[in-house]
Amino acid sequence: MKKVNLSTKQLSKFAGMWVAVDTTREKIVAAAKSFKEIAPLVTKPVGSKTPDERIPAAFKVPRKNERYYIL
Repeated sequence: MKKVNLSTKQLSKFAGMWVAVDTTREKIVAAAKSFKEIAPLVTKPVGSKTPDERIPAAFKVPRKNERYYIL
């Protein structure tokens, strides 16, 4: 996993990788080749009182020659 602090405008740098995005600040928080590597950043325990808005979102950035992923 590579922790970064970049704007979401630079998503093309992470083509084919899973990214964790902080939606409140519109920043890329981390990037990795598999979801398992960024899972601790984008999941929370059942009893956690952290608001959902504060947890980064995760998705896979499509490569230039690929279409959108449907999970």
